Amino acid sequence: MQRRTVLSLPAVPALAAMAGVPRLAGAETATPTAWRPVEGQHYERLATPIATTAGGKIELVEFFWLGCSHCKAFDPILDAWLAQRRDVVSMRRVHIAGRAQVAAHQKLFFALESMGLQEHLRPVVFDLLVQQGKSMNTPQEQAAVLAGAGVDPKQLMDTYQSFSVATKCQQATQLQERAGVDGVPTLIVGGRFRTSPSIASRGARLTEEESGRRAMAVVDHLLAGRLRA
Repeated sequence: MQRRTVLSLPAVPALAAMAGVPRLAGAETATPTAWRPVEGQHYERLATPIATTAGGKIELVEFFWLGCSHCKAFDPILDAWLAQRRDVVSMRRVHIAGRAQVAAHQKLFFALESMGLQEHLRPVVFDLLVQQGKSMNTPQEQAAVLAGAGVDPKQLMDTYQSFSVATKCQQATQLQERAGVDGVPTLIVGGRFRTSPSIASRGARLTEEESGRRAMAVVDHLLAGRLRA
């Protein structure tokens, strides 16, 4: 059962608890004790590792799209998991590129990040796009809609069109290509492994929430052992 949005993207190739770290509440339902992730089925090793920027921590990169209902459902699961792992994990969110609509949302994400508003407004934008179906495919539409959330329209427009945001978008797209991401949400763990709710739940009939929790159990498994190999 697929639990991600698969995108047609030009130039992009076809995407256990850790010792001493508390388990997510409720994770046992989705990931019974007898279940263990299997490489090649529940997670994949990148053919070429990608550089990480986490310093002494393990970097977790999420590739996502603000207009994706699966990404919206996964977002609070990932946030709850991360709240218990901040001492060992550094989180980086990367908005994917694609068709014009997705590219516009990518620029919006990095504009909000540059303004220091991404963490606060990401759930708001998810709701506006996925739940309310707002049209936010141009900077003018984005500025008008987000004015209701307290965002200064001129500052957003200026930031959206800035060189720094254009650079962040270019870097994100290059990283997406190197990581072989063809669907969202997708996680890259320590620059070496790729998984997602849909990959982690292969061979099982799980709800979307259970699939998300299983993806995080795969990450815990990798943190506990495979990244030390």
